[in-house]
Amino acid sequence: MHALGRTFLLAALLAIPGAAFAGPVTVELVELPLPQDSISPAQIARIEAAIAAHQKRQGAAARTEMDDAPFLFPFFPQAGLPGKDLFLTNFTDQDSLPGLIRDWDCSDYTYDGHQGHDSVIRSFREQAIGVPVFAVRDGVVVDAHDGEPDMNTEWRNGALANYVVVDHGGGYTAWYLHFKLGSVAVAPGQHVTAGTQLGLTGSSGFSNWPHLHFETRKDGRWVEPSAGPCRSGDSLWESQPPVVRDFYVADFLLTPGRLSIPDKDTWLLDEAARTGTFVKGLQTLSARLDLRNLPARSTYRVSIVNPRGKVAMELSDAFDNPGPFYLGLGLFWFDVNLDVPGKWRLRADINGGRAVDVPFTVVANSKQVKNRPPNKVTSRLSPKSPVEGEVMVCEVQTSLVSEDPDFDVVRYRYEWRVNGRMVRSVTSAALTDLLSAGTARAKDRVTCKVTPSDGRRNGPASTAGRAVEEP
Repeated sequence: MHALGRTFLLAALLAIPGAAFAGPVTVELVELPLPQDSISPAQIARIEAAIAAHQKRQGAAARTEMDDAPFLFPFFPQAGLPGKDLFLTNFTDQDSLPGLIRDWDCSDYTYDGHQGHDSVIRSFREQAIGVPVFAVRDGVVVDAHDGEPDMNTEWRNGALANYVVVDHGGGYTAWYLHFKLGSVAVAPGQHVTAGTQLGLTGSSGFSNWPHLHFETRKDGRWVEPSAGPCRSGDSLWESQPPVVRDFYVADFLLTPGRLSIPDKDTWLLDEAARTGTFVKGLQTLSARLDLRNLPARSTYRVSIVNPRGKVAMELSDAFDNPGPFYLGLGLFWFDVNLDVPGKWRLRADINGGRAVDVPFTVVANSKQVKNRPPNKVTSRLSPKSPVEGEVMVCEVQTSLVSEDPDFDVVRYRYEWRVNGRMVRSVTSAALTDLLSAGTARAKDRVTCKVTPSDGRRNGPASTAGRAVEEP
């Protein structure tokens, strides 16, 4: 079991004349350990043997032809948006000395000896819905493995990963690791195009968090695809994923009662009841903020505002975090008298900036508590002027904290059509989905319809469309 890291308990309440509270207010800040992963020596040996056999079959002539082509990754190979529902926690370690770390940007978004890019999703609840992983370029599947447990939260000797390895040409192979059990969708020897779904994000093998480990190798040796002050040379990305350093809230929920986080495993399961409706009267409420890049010695101010616009309760203080938290949880517990039915609001400012501003509803009795569908979303396709042979991306634009009035985890049904014919339909927890290269030809009309759902009720659908141009 991995430890939670540093935990701080704070209690602070500003006196508000006429405030509707009755009891203590508690604040807890939890620093989560950064995800770490690896692959077993046995699987490394298997993959390397499969690559050697594949290269022998390919022959020197085919290899030379591939070496002449320019090599770039056109997109990050996981559904979702880095800096929103995805968080790139680890790049490769550019410092060869034991105990010292340094990523390509000369910062510390890595750990000692790490050889790939780790991108985490927010919880096992999102993993259960599904977060696709895609082939980053055209290529040939060299090796694949499935059948292993996918909810690991600690390193265990002998743990095996579900994975796919693809030869992308020019001596480059990509290792895609830690897939969800039963999700691997390709087989060795299969030719794939950029954007082909390889599997779903999971936490199989040596993994303590559901994530994608994306590892790039050139002629058998791992390389860092991103370029910067601590990794000279050209980038292997058409659009390089940045190190996301700005603070943001990646998720938010309200729940009745006192929400406790006894360990990281329980939090990753994300089993807390979520609601945006409470019955009138004295209530205990808990709020959870999923924090990213929380600066050292951060301050907070949390307010509850009644339907008349008056502050019913407000608390303010500083988190006792001497250093930055890349991954953290902010937990707030209130004993509050919700004395007026109607629309209330919870607001949270972090370091003077508004991080959360969400409504919740107070009703007269329990019979009025109803599940509500997700809020309206918008969708857009990119690139703006797609050409034949390009991957197309459908992006959902919504709030990370108020996408659902009951704060449910939202899933999205992506329906891709070419000239009105369905070519891909998938339900995903991610804010993006991809249409693989070559699916649409010049002059075709491509549409992506996105329908949000909380698993019980659908929200309004949004459709975006583009005409494909000639290369």
